[in-house]
Amino acid sequence: MTEQDLVASQQDLAAACEKEVNDLHDFFVEWMGAKVDRSDKVFERFSATVGDSFTLIGPDGDTSERKALEPELEGTYGARPEFKIWIKNCQCKFVADNLCLITYEEWQDIAGVGTSRLSTALFGRRKGAPNGVEWLHVHETWLPGN
Repeated sequence: MTEQDLVASQQDLAAACEKEVNDLHDFFVEWMGAKVDRSDKVFERFSATVGDSFTLIGPDGDTSERKALEPELEGTYGARPEFKIWIKNCQCKFVADNLCLITYEEWQDIAGVGTSRLSTALFGRRKGAPNGVEWLHVHETWLPGN
């Protein structure tokens, strides 16, 4: 692989990860707002993109593994009819081989109550995943004012 091919491959990976950040958060809004059907096929959007050893460290320091997160998230169907998420300042911080580190701000509005957090996410390439990448690890921290 030439250096030019490597740079293009890294740029493609970073773009896929940024798209995945936005797409998965759009799914959360649709799922929690009951804007999609409640079915295994629809929920597969989450399952198909989160790695088996995925770990989430929430802004309060709580750690969750995929095994616990999956049924918890499935149970949130329709729980937040007035829910919005938007992503700001998504940036690729590091790319090597088939791994990519992304940071982004996640802003939420739940029935008029706003929060924001800074997230760092590690992705790996995975064929068959919606954007060709899987979530491996996420660490969130509250932004000032929360």
